[in-house]
Amino acid sequence: MKKIVLTLVTLVSVSALAQTNFPESMNSAYEKKHEIRLGAVKLLSGHSLELSYERVKDRNQGYGVNFLVGFQSGEDVLNQNISIAPYYRFYFNQSQEYGAKGMFVEGFADLYSGTEYVYGNSYAVDPYGYYYYDQNKENFTDLALGLAIGWKKVNTIGFVFELKAGYGKNLIQQNTNASGVFKGDISIGYRFN
Repeated sequence: MKKIVLTLVTLVSVSALAQTNFPESMNSAYEKKHEIRLGAVKLLSGHSLELSYERVKDRNQGYGVNFLVGFQSGEDVLNQNISIAPYYRFYFNQSQEYGAKGMFVEGFADLYSGTEYVYGNSYAVDPYGYYYYDQNKENFTDLALGLAIGWKKVNTIGFVFELKAGYGKNLIQQNTNASGVFKGDISIGYRFN
């Protein structure tokens, strides 16, 4: 009698768990194709605001755009005022779950503008003997092509955590202070339908 009751209780509990519908199931996470992220480190440092949008094409690839607006100016900081960078990603995902997560390689084109400080050839001497060179602000626009590598974690509900670092080489060379741009941040975001 005990064996029959134990078997019935086990079957009822297993069938009850099998019928539970979880809204954050693997199928719903797989169906989410749009993603928006915020560059947390850049925002917390007060340097700039970086927003990213990605469209998941399939479990191994995605494409999107990064948009950056700079806050600080001065000769001691990178003076990117605005940046638009479309990208394409290839994911190295080995699991058979929903895709566009894990390690990735990204190719990007970054069109950006900013301000640089250029020192002139003339100078002035103050009463204490210190030299001060003439300094001019010049605006520039440049285009950089580059690669980045990163890692992304997506949970079943759709929250996203991403680490990324990369470098792009300037093609136009209007920015004389730098030969390229660094692309990287720790980003948080959400994947949705």
